[in-house]
Amino acid sequence: MYKRYQGNSGKVVWVEDAPRPSPPQEPQDPAHRPPPGGGAQRRPAPRPPGGLRLPGMDLETEDLLLLLILYLLYRESGDSELLMIIGAMFLL
Repeated sequence: MYKRYQGNSGKVVWVEDAPRPSPPQEPQDPAHRPPPGGGAQRRPAPRPPGGLRLPGMDLETEDLLLLLILYLLYRESGDSELLMIIGAMFLL
């Protein structure tokens, strides 16, 4: 069940979920059946855009944004601890 609100009146009506009918299954022709064992080989899922692949590490968009912010903070303040934080991020 879910609530349905009626316009500007503020009244709430509870509505029951109606079960959806399943689509009718068509009989398969034996000549068009897929071969046993899966037939088609599965390809690995494509990686989402926005990442950087370096040898030994995988940087995502969030990591790159954090590195950019830390670099800009270092450039602004000159604090060498920010450089150590950036280096530690590359090690983890």
